[in-house]
Amino acid sequence: MTIKMRPIRRIVTSNDAMGRSGVLFDSYAPNVNVGAVAASAGMTDIWVYHQAPATVDGNRDDGNLPFSFDPPANGGHLRIVQSASKQDNYSAELDKTAVPLHEPRLRPNGHTWDRGGQNAYSSPIHQSETIDYGVMMFGKRTLILDDGHREMLPGDTVVQLANWHGWTNPNDESLMAFIMMGGQPRSHPEKDES
Repeated sequence: MTIKMRPIRRIVTSNDAMGRSGVLFDSYAPNVNVGAVAASAGMTDIWVYHQAPATVDGNRDDGNLPFSFDPPANGGHLRIVQSASKQDNYSAELDKTAVPLHEPRLRPNGHTWDRGGQNAYSSPIHQSETIDYGVMMFGKRTLILDDGHREMLPGDTVVQLANWHGWTNPNDESLMAFIMMGGQPRSHPEKDES
């Protein structure tokens, strides 16, 4: 199952050489990544910055850089996540993409820990060294935490401070905006043992 992505219009503004404001880009965001986390989800990167404070002049397109799930360690990104609704005939037991829960493992990128629990409609339970602001724009999604689940509806906002979490779509298609910024790494007992 592959999600049909909704194009996201992106308007990027700046100042010209005379100091007048204007539009650099006004088009659908070009950096679309389908299936990077789950078969039923896609991510559209709107803008990425590698350092804070970010460079705010020039005419380069920092929304069309190579895809990375994690934001830059000293920067951040704005990303729109689209998720499909669960199909009526979906069976988790027959899902060939499912990954059972397992002991924490560091992903190859070296910034995100993963505990499995993934299927076609759920992300793995993961933890990254980031501060994430998530704003529910359309539909609903369920935030999975160690202490339970929280349903998110349009307008709901979550602030995640490098905690273990996952996402699942119960029954509705959804659209959610995330601003993810690199955070100060903390010690990981799992990392110290490897």
